[in-house]
Amino acid sequence: MKKALVAVLVCVASTFAAWDYFPVIGEDKGEAEIAYYQGRQRQKNDGWRSNEFKIRYSPMSSLEIMSRVHSRENYVLGTRYQFMPNVSAGLDLGLPIPAPVWIFTPNVQFSIPLSDALVLGSNAEIIIPGEDPRNGITDFMSFKVGTESDLTIGQSVAWIKLDLSSGFGENSNKAKVSDTRDKGFKMSPAIGYKANIGNLALGTSIGADFGKKSGNDPHNTYIGVDAAIKF
Repeated sequence: MKKALVAVLVCVASTFAAWDYFPVIGEDKGEAEIAYYQGRQRQKNDGWRSNEFKIRYSPMSSLEIMSRVHSRENYVLGTRYQFMPNVSAGLDLGLPIPAPVWIFTPNVQFSIPLSDALVLGSNAEIIIPGEDPRNGITDFMSFKVGTESDLTIGQSVAWIKLDLSSGFGENSNKAKVSDTRDKGFKMSPAIGYKANIGNLALGTSIGADFGKKSGNDPHNTYIGVDAAIKF
């Protein structure tokens, strides 16, 4: 049973929509992905755009390293280790580029096949920012938990996911999350589709962010397109 579970998860890992909800890729395998997102805050009618490039590689069995560049976030280096066939844990390190703040994100994943075609993945993480040298303030810590279900039909994957996140505690100025306008609870559902053509995968998605205390009043919506290549 254990070997069967490993085989199922490893065989379909490279088709998943979210890398960090599912097992690490196989030894000496890699994947690079580029994505573009466009969104709009409904009440403010403010539009935004972002792009992302990330790459991951497994230098040895059960270990994966990752690099991510996002136009709206700091540069990230990360690593994950597969402790069990359906459990892994890792650490993402946000380097002080472009914002001069270090960010530490320990995380853990659990995934399991529900059938031959349907797989469930999940992730939980805590975001721990360092002190901002520009103002001497250490921002709130925050958490995010999420789950994703992927349905594979032939070379196509349809997926749906839900993330829940919020700041918590106090910042270094003793301010509380409840006193802020954009650090509170956020709910982020999304759906998407990915087509696999050989070692190339093309995807599209649509999602939204809800939560007045997270700066989404009443909500923020976005669409995205992505392309990935496996090597």
